[in-house]
Amino acid sequence: MQVACAETSPTFEASIDGKTLIVEKIISDATAIETIVFESAPSLSNRAPTSSVTPTSIFNKNDVIESDVREHIALGSQKTSHRILTPPDADSIKASSRHVVTLVRVDKSKRRMYLLKGEEVIQEYRIALGKQPKGHKRFEGDNRTPEGEYQLDYVMEESNFYRSVHINYPQPSDMQWAEQNGVDPGGNIKIHGIKNGERRSPNFIQSFDWTDGCIALTNQDMDEFLKLVKMGTPIHIEW
Repeated sequence: MQVACAETSPTFEASIDGKTLIVEKIISDATAIETIVFESAPSLSNRAPTSSVTPTSIFNKNDVIESDVREHIALGSQKTSHRILTPPDADSIKASSRHVVTLVRVDKSKRRMYLLKGEEVIQEYRIALGKQPKGHKRFEGDNRTPEGEYQLDYVMEESNFYRSVHINYPQPSDMQWAEQNGVDPGGNIKIHGIKNGERRSPNFIQSFDWTDGCIALTNQDMDEFLKLVKMGTPIHIEW
């Protein structure tokens, strides 16, 4: 086998089994290198180079002449296939990491919120609850957080708290119980950050239960929560 390689050309030729092969190295902007091997008619052996890169590797017959490679050579005998390999950019990586949560689970007894992707817990937050946290919410003003299966339905644009997310309480079962007992089931249950205008340390605020039945996070945790959780995600709340 003879290999011809010119210092100024990005291509080189090899004669194998009576066929002329041209091997061209294509270097993408991301420095990924892909070698494309194709069969060429003799008239194409003097075609103009498409790159200014000088190949430094040696053509190896055993590396490229296999049965499956021969099929690709035959198919590409009259054309050159180009594929540019580019790495994902930082923005696409960030975007892919957003909205991965499939369930929000709240354990009121532990004052913890867990974000789950399938069965895997991917984030955990310390939370604050209402002043009477134990038990299911029954009526307006009981300072309790609902228990059971609900859904995060929308972000509230106007709120007295940082970046509030509404929970779809009351459900029909809640309204039925309230009607049977002659009470108002209440509503406006949210996940939110610290109250607007609060000057005390977030760590201090979150060390005790201070809401009227909502679930409170620090503002920093709330920002992250909204990056990971999309509206419509189910939320399970238990004691």
